[in-house]
Amino acid sequence: MNRPANTIPMENQKDTQSQSIVDQIKEYIELQIKIAKYKAIDGSSGVIASVIVGATLGILALFLILFASFTLGFYLSEVLESFWAGFGCVAGLYLLLVLIISLSSKAIKNSIADKMITKIFNE
Repeated sequence: MNRPANTIPMENQKDTQSQSIVDQIKEYIELQIKIAKYKAIDGSSGVIASVIVGATLGILALFLILFASFTLGFYLSEVLESFWAGFGCVAGLYLLLVLIISLSSKAIKNSIADKMITKIFNE
């Protein structure tokens, strides 16, 4: 058989082409897996950052409420000339807030759940 030196037999060309397609498919799948991982990392990092910011704001709000309560308690104590009456009024205010929140807890839960779902899927 006289074949030119640069030609590849037909069977080898088909094998080379099919191997090339298989390699491209493998590369495509690997890239899709990497993209999925990066999307998951991006989404989870956004949620984690939101949780950290929310926790920090929650702690700061707790301190704000605590010191505002002391301030209001001492002020009312001075106005009413009784520590019991001043801090009792503040306690009554918190009791009123607990009752209001307890009665509207379902609406509050739904609102928080809606905001969380929106935050997770928008990021």
